[in-house]
Amino acid sequence: MFWISKKTASFSDVWNNNFVDIHNHLLPGIDDGSKSIENTNKMIEAMQNLGIKSAIATPHTFPGLWNNDVASISNAFSTVTNPFIKNYSSEYFADSYLLELANTNQLLTLPDNHLLVEFSMLSAPVDGVMDVFFDLKLRDLNLILAHPERYLYAEKNMAFFENLKSFDMSFQLNVLSLLGYYGEKCKKLSEFLLENNFYDFLGTDFHSLHQIEFVLKSSFLKKYEKNIELLVASNLIFQ
Repeated sequence: MFWISKKTASFSDVWNNNFVDIHNHLLPGIDDGSKSIENTNKMIEAMQNLGIKSAIATPHTFPGLWNNDVASISNAFSTVTNPFIKNYSSEYFADSYLLELANTNQLLTLPDNHLLVEFSMLSAPVDGVMDVFFDLKLRDLNLILAHPERYLYAEKNMAFFENLKSFDMSFQLNVLSLLGYYGEKCKKLSEFLLENNFYDFLGTDFHSLHQIEFVLKSSFLKKYEKNIELLVASNLIFQ
């Protein structure tokens, strides 16, 4: 049992067996997440112990690195018999190939036509990506940007985040970011975005059992508890 001061709160307490995770890498053997069905089952058990109700699996789709498609993702999903993973989608790298996938009905969306996308961690997205987003929005897709707090090249450029929000893009906070797993700069940026109501949804982005154990042992400032509770409630649309 880990001691939590009155100035901090744990995700386990906030989730309280009522959290639907919309960003994780639980499906075995198809990206940099779980490496086997045994590993997946251990991760599921640990997530349930954290108070997570269910999950929608979102393996990477990143051409040239993780060449996943509908078939590879659905096949990986079929190997998991635990109903904790209720469905599957993908975390798509934002680039022009998304239009081809949309044209051929090959995009795997979250409920209510939400699409989880990510940018490069190393460099800002190219100008043309906003044209891609505009085209996707015309197809009634609701865009969710994964872990904006991890794009530290925009740390001093609030216009970057404001422009995306003005485009009606939802933001998804990584729980690990707020706990300092990715470093102090990422933690501070997540706190700033949380304080200023940039976030709409919450995700774990769990890739490993080690990360889940880190959450079990960690806490965030209690002043953010209400903000997190609102995000947990927002995630219920995906149940």
